[in-house]
Amino acid sequence: MTEDFIPDQTPDPGTPHPANTPSEPNRVPLKILVISSPKVVNSTIHTFYRLGYAEVSEWSKPQPTQNPGEVMSVLSRRIRID
Repeated sequence: MTEDFIPDQTPDPGTPHPANTPSEPNRVPLKILVISSPKVVNSTIHTFYRLGYAEVSEWSKPQPTQNPGEVMSVLSRRIRID
């Protein structure tokens, strides 16, 4: 089942990444994880879209979890903090 997951695209996972970079001051990473049945995950993703928070295409493809009938999807973005 591990081959179903999207591989980490980080070049060197052992290297810590700063919370914000000079090109993005006051921005920190945010990940939203939705875990449920495929129907509920899809509905939640579309709710975020209707609210204007995230495009459907910004979410990862739903991936199966260890629980039968359950999937997860992740939205990753950088948000501004003051």
